[in-house]
Amino acid sequence: MSRCNLQLNQHLRQSMEHRCRQMDPKILSWGLASPALRVLLSLNINTVEDLLSYSPKEVAEAHGMGNTGLQRIKEGLQQLGLEWG
Repeated sequence: MSRCNLQLNQHLRQSMEHRCRQMDPKILSWGLASPALRVLLSLNINTVEDLLSYSPKEVAEAHGMGNTGLQRIKEGLQQLGLEWG
């Protein structure tokens, strides 16, 4: 099973870990770094369907999302047979 590997300060850790446990395991399996996971959580993206409701540009413009995170998301969606944007 994939796990959510967020690195946060003590104050936010519990809340974010709880939200991360609710995230779709498919997304967690993509190996996203902490900043990219925080972006998804801040946009209330918990499922692949939630993600597809955003354009790649909207996610890319969020603070913390880098090129590697975007690439991993696109590759993960392609593995599921989905196009993004």
